[in-house]
Amino acid sequence: MKSLFVLMLAVVLAACSSSGGKQAPAAPEKAAKQESAAAPLAESAFQESSGTLNLVFDAKGNWVRITAVGTASLTEDSPGSRETALMIASMRAKRTVAEFLSSDVRTSKTLTRIARSYGKTFQSSETQSVDGAGADDGETADSGSDGNAVHSEKARQAQRIASVLTERIHDSSSAILKGIYVSRRSFDDGSVSVELTASRESIGAARQVSRMMGGALQ
Repeated sequence: MKSLFVLMLAVVLAACSSSGGKQAPAAPEKAAKQESAAAPLAESAFQESSGTLNLVFDAKGNWVRITAVGTASLTEDSPGSRETALMIASMRAKRTVAEFLSSDVRTSKTLTRIARSYGKTFQSSETQSVDGAGADDGETADSGSDGNAVHSEKARQAQRIASVLTERIHDSSSAILKGIYVSRRSFDDGSVSVELTASRESIGAARQVSRMMGGALQ
């Protein structure tokens, strides 16, 4: 039983530790990159009190990736000082994610920003196509009521997608916090930075580890 518990603990540390310097397993990262390459994705940035959060989502209103970066000053170049700075930076990045999930995810400001990102990424080419209709025949594109109606419908669609997306993020807030892992860390002149990432793959991995640990402790 002790051997099994040690094995499960090693899996947890490898997948979720923010101080061990290891990133998430390669498989989730590879799957996320393949998904990103297969379909266009939109991105919105949000400024929180402790840092900036970046949200990546698809055309159907599914969130794909959430990242936040925390920084901390490095007082001296020693192993203990580096570990302390990394821990503080990780805590700040996680606080950025927690603040967004608990307070800002469903505000009108967030909805507006997501809707704009959606429009720029997924509707800009369609709008240009509509605005340029008839150009090949030497006709002037209709910029009257028909054009206004098209733009209004696109704006409503963007708002609907933004609402669906924020609701899905809010419903998954607990799982997102549990699925966060260290995706990057760096040392600059006198400071360190830690990037935390949450994805559907990392949430699935965290749940699997939790089930394994639960079975081992029974």
